[in-house]
Amino acid sequence: MKLDLSGKKVRQTVLRYLAIFVGLFIVGNGIVLTIQANIGVNPWDVLHIGIANRTGLTIGTVIQAVGLLLVVVSYFFKVKIYIGTVLNMIFLGLFVDLVIAWAYVPNPELIWHRILLYVTGVIVFGFGVAVYISANLGAGPRDSLMLALTRVSRFRAGTIRTFMEVTAATAGFFLGGPLGIGTVIFALTVGFFMEIGFTIIKAFKRTRPYELIWNGTKHVTRGV
Repeated sequence: MKLDLSGKKVRQTVLRYLAIFVGLFIVGNGIVLTIQANIGVNPWDVLHIGIANRTGLTIGTVIQAVGLLLVVVSYFFKVKIYIGTVLNMIFLGLFVDLVIAWAYVPNPELIWHRILLYVTGVIVFGFGVAVYISANLGAGPRDSLMLALTRVSRFRAGTIRTFMEVTAATAGFFLGGPLGIGTVIFALTVGFFMEIGFTIIKAFKRTRPYELIWNGTKHVTRGV
């Protein structure tokens, strides 16, 4: 069976962009869940909240501003900026502010409830990142900066990323950001939950519903 490749390409492009927006919205929810748990946040959000507390800006606006700065620095070091990078820079902060404004995330008092909320937030965050990355339209601003610093130094990407996380958390702490046990929990577990997210997405891509959505036809003859 001959496929309408032009229509298929448009449909798949739309689905990729949908994955980016859905993924970023999920990540935004994960961030707010960890903030509301009030036991510490991920290293970059320690910085974001610290700056927000000092400037009076919303957390989402700070996320956008920091993202813009990282993109500019990365571009200066000749790292190619993709559309996904720009969308991340703009919409992640927007979604965080929207979730905060809609106020549907609880603010529990009991410590065990806060821990449960935080772990849920890390799970949601990790899955959202997996959805976002699955669109394959470009890395986020922080990954772009990691690539830039890797290019101009003799250090490996993992070392650079660890340095970035520690620097962000330290700077955020001195600005009054909420560094806490949650920061450690996030650092130790987010990679694991991202891997689970990738596994779920990979499994879904092998299903018939995915094939119908992605190819837009009930009868696909492979290799035609």
